[in-house]
Amino acid sequence: MIKFSSKLNFGIFVSLIFVLPMVGCAKKIIVEIPPRINLQSYQTIGIVEFSSNSTEQLNQFATQKMMNYIQGAQNQVRFLEIGSQEQLLKKLGHENLDLEAIKAIGQKYHVSSVFTGSYDISEMKPKVSLSEDFSSITASANVHITMASKHWDTQTGATIWTHSRYGEWPVGKVSMNKKNPLSISMSDPEGKYGHFLSKLVYRVTDDFRPHYEKRKASK
Repeated sequence: MIKFSSKLNFGIFVSLIFVLPMVGCAKKIIVEIPPRINLQSYQTIGIVEFSSNSTEQLNQFATQKMMNYIQGAQNQVRFLEIGSQEQLLKKLGHENLDLEAIKAIGQKYHVSSVFTGSYDISEMKPKVSLSEDFSSITASANVHITMASKHWDTQTGATIWTHSRYGEWPVGKVSMNKKNPLSISMSDPEGKYGHFLSKLVYRVTDDFRPHYEKRKASK
């Protein structure tokens, strides 16, 4: 037990209890880390609608999310939407989105760079889990989505930036045990794909956002 020789000493002790934590906190500051990729120098950036093995509606949704997340992080960025990849290649007279096609985009639409993107949604994959005593069984169905995006220089056809991410999400579950003979939980995967795509686009565009971290304050 701590003993105090006087009221003065006790007062000093109480003051230290409140002051020391404040001193400790003052040593940390929040620092903004600029985006790894800064798009402010580009006057207008072309963007090709995402391509996929899914629907046109989801392709448009993913494209809009791409623009939303980038402009949310860098609000001066201007995009020119130049349609789907299939329609664009027909207009340009190219079969593939290759180096020459990228250059042609710059000449036709007067953009110094262009974004392209694609994603692939897998078939539902079942997973079965059996308990050690064989008293219960659980089966689930997951979908796996892979997404990739590129930023091209339309003057040279060179790739300025590229990033890809993937994710897996459950869309159904069936379980059975002694207490509950059969339990089925299914969701509409089509209705959830937009939510899954939004998460992936957010991850893919991480390089365009500033980040924040705590650092020690300089003396």
